[in-house]
Amino acid sequence: MAVHRPLSSWIARLVPGAPGTPASLGRINDGNERADAREMSRFRTAAWTRTSVTVRWNEAPARALALRAPDSSLVVELDDFGRPLPVTEDGADLVAGLEESWTAVPADPLTVARLQSESLELRYLLLHRIDRETAAPAALFHCLPWSRVEAAAHSVAALLGPIGTPSSSANGVAGAPEARELRHWFTPAATSLAGPLSVLEAGLRSNRGGLWFGREAADLLTGLFTADPARLPTSTRSALAALAERLGADPALRHGARLASTRLSGPGPGPSTVFVNLSLTARLDSEFVLLASSGEPEGENERVVTLREQPLTAEVAVTRDGMVDVELAIEDDGRAPARTVAQDGPLCYPVRVSPVRGTAGARAPSRYWMMLDRAGSGWNGFLTVPVPDGQFDIGLDAPPLALPFLDRVPLAELRASLHANELIGSTRWHGMIDGLHRHHPAHVALAAYDAELPE
Repeated sequence: MAVHRPLSSWIARLVPGAPGTPASLGRINDGNERADAREMSRFRTAAWTRTSVTVRWNEAPARALALRAPDSSLVVELDDFGRPLPVTEDGADLVAGLEESWTAVPADPLTVARLQSESLELRYLLLHRIDRETAAPAALFHCLPWSRVEAAAHSVAALLGPIGTPSSSANGVAGAPEARELRHWFTPAATSLAGPLSVLEAGLRSNRGGLWFGREAADLLTGLFTADPARLPTSTRSALAALAERLGADPALRHGARLASTRLSGPGPGPSTVFVNLSLTARLDSEFVLLASSGEPEGENERVVTLREQPLTAEVAVTRDGMVDVELAIEDDGRAPARTVAQDGPLCYPVRVSPVRGTAGARAPSRYWMMLDRAGSGWNGFLTVPVPDGQFDIGLDAPPLALPFLDRVPLAELRASLHANELIGSTRWHGMIDGLHRHHPAHVALAAYDAELPE
């Protein structure tokens, strides 16, 4: 594979200008805009070199990132809008050096500082390719404008507070609106972070109506739960941990929020001991079915596991008929958060069934959605699913979603979940599902569920 290849999916040939005037650009990808320049065969076989070039754009000269072919012809890299990808001469040298060190990309403070001086478009595209093709060093992602994320996190936390108004320090980054946008710039470092954070900030600030809050809150907590903390600067981790704690004022979100906050506040990358101890995961074995069937007292191989992490309590049991029963209760401490996920509809709690790696015949993990019923001021739910072969984990760490937000869940997963909630019959399902929008997959799942019921 060639050392120097496009960072962007779009390129354009450089068309020389008249003597004394800057060059102009040809058509995007030679007229094939749907193609991805990064996958073009010509960049895999020829010895291209990295450079920069001045082109004419909007009646003015602009320096752009470019590649020089062995025959000295040039192609210019373009951004998502088809504009020349801006770069300084030092930036072009930096990109060339990083490409030549692809197996061990440096992330020293000087390299990070040099990247911070380049355009955000260049940083995004470079980090995206580094993350996709290398064992990316975490510190390199600190070159992104994390102050924008911190400002949005502070703003959302304040909007979720008792007063519901962001303080002057939480109103965002000074400057033009584009200097405060999160967009997709941060996805090389962490997914499900900037997107839901932006929606939460805009929705809470405008007091947006309708069903939206629970989906974004759950997506954000999931993103924080799975992000590599080392890719985020200390100040960013602190701001996001504080926001997670504020979201945890809702008891339905508290466990996921605590996991996210603990992970972000930990001493370094990877799960800490505290984080592991917070996890609501039970390891079980299909052999427990035989033990349960024997009728003998439980020995070392317990058939029932109780998990507790306030405000959640779960009891997981392997039954003699080859099923795993999961019973969950969430206590409400009486606090009144500004927004709750239950305001968006009936709550569904994800239960993950994951065969342990190395188990003979282990299948891919499965997810079921447990319907939660109001129990006093809290919630409880019950689910029963088939026991997988060998060892397996039952995981209860992901945040719940309201039923309307299961519109992106695979149909097979919804169908299995309807059957797994065996205490809920067809009449109750129709009462909850019939009012969902007509394209929601739960309608098809419920029709199949009804057809499979015994006569």
